[in-house]
Amino acid sequence: MYPTRMDNFSTRKTSARLRQGNTTLLTIQLSRMLMHLFRERSGSIYSRRHGIRGDECSSPGGTSKLHFPSSSAESNMHLFQRINFLILNLGANAIPTLYTPNSTNSTNSTYLPPRLITLEEHMLSPTFKAEAIATGIQNAGPNILEKLLDVGAGRLADMDAGHVSVQVLSQPDVGVGLEDPEGCREANDYLRAAIDAYPDRFAGFAVLPMASPELAAAELERSVKDLGFKGAMLWNHLKNGTYYDSPAFHPVFSTGQDLDVPLYLHPTTPAPDVAARLYAENYFPATAALLGGSAWGWHVDVGLHVLRLYAAGVFDLFPRLRLIIGHNGEGLPMFVDRVGQQGLRNGPSFSEVWKKNIWCTTSGFFTVRQFRQLLQVSPVERVLYSVDYPFEETTDGWAFVEELAREGVLSRSEMDAFAYKNAERLLKL
Repeated sequence: MYPTRMDNFSTRKTSARLRQGNTTLLTIQLSRMLMHLFRERSGSIYSRRHGIRGDECSSPGGTSKLHFPSSSAESNMHLFQRINFLILNLGANAIPTLYTPNSTNSTNSTYLPPRLITLEEHMLSPTFKAEAIATGIQNAGPNILEKLLDVGAGRLADMDAGHVSVQVLSQPDVGVGLEDPEGCREANDYLRAAIDAYPDRFAGFAVLPMASPELAAAELERSVKDLGFKGAMLWNHLKNGTYYDSPAFHPVFSTGQDLDVPLYLHPTTPAPDVAARLYAENYFPATAALLGGSAWGWHVDVGLHVLRLYAAGVFDLFPRLRLIIGHNGEGLPMFVDRVGQQGLRNGPSFSEVWKKNIWCTTSGFFTVRQFRQLLQVSPVERVLYSVDYPFEETTDGWAFVEELAREGVLSRSEMDAFAYKNAERLLKL
């Protein structure tokens, strides 16, 4: 349960009654709320400003020991009395900004979805354990390696704690398997066995040997047709920094389009020369790693990659290609309009491609403000809930869903779409 913004519930309940036309009850409640706010906040603000402890605000017998300056308290009281007079005499018309029917900014709904499907959730096949450890992934958080290897009871318990019904599993974000076709095949078979143990709780994204695009396309086809996977997780570039915007990688995009499955473009560790040039000059190694990784570099690198795919005409050649990116759009929502204004290429605008070919998940971005920004450029049908487990906690994700409900960001149907229905449609679950 989120410890903040709980005061929104009283306002939401009041707004709901306003929608029902019960303005009398509304005005009475608002009057009480305003007086309560005055008593509570005037005292606490004055206490903080003048260094008075909370236990000094009242005597043991309950008599107030705190005396407000008349110029402040009396003027505030006068203001509150005038607001009360307006509310009691003019009703809801005196407060038009509390709730606007059909507002695009808020639905005043506290509805919570019946299930959650998450798409950026990682597990580690034993095939790639040594390769992953070599990257230092075990230092990414408490018990990370244990959680990555767990595709049983521990993972299910964490899913239940965060109200997650289904996880779509994929290998972790350390670029494993890029140069190992046989390792990818073994890892995908292992994941299929994990799914078979809990078919109602797990689905899968394939790992592909992208250094060999023809083999990667073949493994994608096998994983979808023979293993029942829902698409593939692509690391953002090869280990030498090569992106996938050249014709050499067209077989993968063509296969994804033909199979009608999405490809999830996920951040990965910067190439060594990029890390050294951009992120490792004047900082401690840990700071450099974060700057080049989860704090900044990962996200802008995926954003650049998407723009490169667009500039290279990949979405023209494969107009039915479905691309997923995480972390609230990897910084691109701020630039959707800007890219279009600059005329980066002829043909469909980037805004058109964004709305038609690209889906975004929330993976690890659990703030309402950023979510609202994403909705400014992405139809809600293109936005999906995700956690980024085990690097993020499922309970933090659920707290975010609760906050969205308290803030009234989504209507009931939009909340269901975001929480699970969009994933069901996209992945054919």
